Amino acid sequence: MRPTSFWTRCVLGSIAALWIVAAVPAFAASTATVPVPRDQEEWWVQRHNAAVERIKQGNVDLLMIGDSITHGWEGAGKATWDKYYGDRNAVNIGYSGDQTQHVLWRFENGELDGISPKLAVLMIGTNNFMANTAEEIGEGIQAVVAKLRQKLPTTKVLILAIFPREEKPGETRDKLAKASEIASKAADGKDVFFLDIAPFFLAPDGTLPKDIMPDFLHPNEKGYALWAAAVEPKIAELMGERAAGKAPKGFEEAFNGKDLTGWKGLAEENPEKRNAMTPEVMAAAQAKGDEDMRAHWSVVDGVLSFDGKGQSISTGRDYQDFDMLVDWKIDSKGDSGIYTRGYPQVQIWDTAMWPQGSGGLYNNEHNPKDPLMVGDNPINTWNTFRIIMINDRVTVYLNDKLVVNNTQLENYWSRGNPILDCGPIYLQNHGNHLWFDNIYIREIPRGEGWVDLFNGKDLTGWEQVGGSRQAWKAENGILSTTPGEGGGWLSTAKEYSDFELEAEFRVPENGNSGIFIRAPREGNPAFEGSEIQVLDDAGPIYPAMNLQPYQYCGSIYSTVAPERRVSRPAGEWQKMQIRAEGPMVSVTLNGWPIIKNANLNDYPDKVKDHPGLKRASGFIGLQNHESSLDYRNIRIRELPAAAK
Repeated sequence: MRPTSFWTRCVLGSIAALWIVAAVPAFAASTATVPVPRDQEEWWVQRHNAAVERIKQGNVDLLMIGDSITHGWEGAGKATWDKYYGDRNAVNIGYSGDQTQHVLWRFENGELDGISPKLAVLMIGTNNFMANTAEEIGEGIQAVVAKLRQKLPTTKVLILAIFPREEKPGETRDKLAKASEIASKAADGKDVFFLDIAPFFLAPDGTLPKDIMPDFLHPNEKGYALWAAAVEPKIAELMGERAAGKAPKGFEEAFNGKDLTGWKGLAEENPEKRNAMTPEVMAAAQAKGDEDMRAHWSVVDGVLSFDGKGQSISTGRDYQDFDMLVDWKIDSKGDSGIYTRGYPQVQIWDTAMWPQGSGGLYNNEHNPKDPLMVGDNPINTWNTFRIIMINDRVTVYLNDKLVVNNTQLENYWSRGNPILDCGPIYLQNHGNHLWFDNIYIREIPRGEGWVDLFNGKDLTGWEQVGGSRQAWKAENGILSTTPGEGGGWLSTAKEYSDFELEAEFRVPENGNSGIFIRAPREGNPAFEGSEIQVLDDAGPIYPAMNLQPYQYCGSIYSTVAPERRVSRPAGEWQKMQIRAEGPMVSVTLNGWPIIKNANLNDYPDKVKDHPGLKRASGFIGLQNHESSLDYRNIRIRELPAAAK
């Protein structure tokens, strides 16, 4: 018999499951807690048998348990599964159409035998909504958790709230939300945990977007990517990866636990005034701010500590949209906060004095300012914020509790005006002792269609051009070139016309490289195409070379100088964003727009020596300039063709 498609099995399985439930007499006890197989469905039995055989093989560190939504990791979610869980010994035991009672039966019949995973992630109950009350569904989920704990006593359990379904809020969503709330009572914060990630899927008005769940129930590729990003910090924590010093996937370490690398003092608290400073005034103010930072901020026993004097501290670079994790601790009567893009603030304070709790947007006047609930741990114990900022809207989780839900952050510095599109993150002080740790940030790209150019494992999609030796290698997520003569440049296999490109790079002292755009493979790609300079501007060898502004890091080499110099010291990771649309090219370095819509047609005097200025398409390349250099997190988004 010809096999049916994945989603066909989902639909048929769901219909069959609902028929079975509908056949249960109305006077029967709750079906949600009584183990039942679906042994009349051949595909279901085959999947169960295959799961048991996989479990017998052992080597299971992560279990994903659920219904068709979890089953779908093998369909629309496969690429995301491979990215997040392919190296985590993960096993998917989600079955289309399953309800809590079917999961209980599977657990009693081999699917948990002989293994000891680090973590089990459970999301079940949506298929019970027609046959069971909210209380019964919640009790069914609790029964599944109890069976997990009985069978796998050393395994951590993460219960996910039932995902929102149907396009608009209504009775069904309310019922499932109530069931999830009941299920959450099984969480003890030690072995069993609960997390509601619905805000990652929903629009501000509560609508479930069709471009995330086309049928308003099952995620598509975008939906699975959102799911994985939403749960990743908790999965990394519960699997012990964060305790081992490993950042959650997609996040970058913002505090290294050793020193103040990546942080700076405040040159000016108001980011709008700061952006208006001349470079000379900025340099003087920054030097003063850095001196203050070194006097009052330090790293003690791996923790970022503030002595109660001096100013706040700032990230060394700016951010647009981001997802931030930060642990914090305060003394009695403590008062602090997190400024997002330089705007106050996600509040931190002592609930004995401010009983509404931490996490609210304290300076809002027209939008909600107080948290939805109190999520603080006792004073002098650690708390964890998760702060998501997209455009001017902020979502905050405090100790896994949702305290701010997609709320607009108002402009404290200039009431009535929009906040800046890009800015630093501050750790604020109010004259109290403060402690911060485990600070990670994930940048959230804007727009659709981003594709990784580097897979983190090998040179797939890249080809070395020229050179007498192989000078490029991929290892541990880093694409690097080795120093010395005879190395060629690295070209994409594909040509690009209009695009947005993001790449992180790390230069050694005196390091020199570049990112070629629209380059041919013949001739010098820096001139036959165009080069965006990658350079250690502060390298000791360069003063004697009398560098010109159009040679600084981030310049369009030999053509357009950056508006300001914002490169970091050698050895630090930096981020470059390049937008090429027709003749217009923009460059952002470490969050700062340093070239804004430069029109390459405005440089006719350069074309004789630099014919690449007229090119409309070509390869993207990484330059080998006889120095070592590292790249990572390289991705691209193609744009519709612009008028040339």
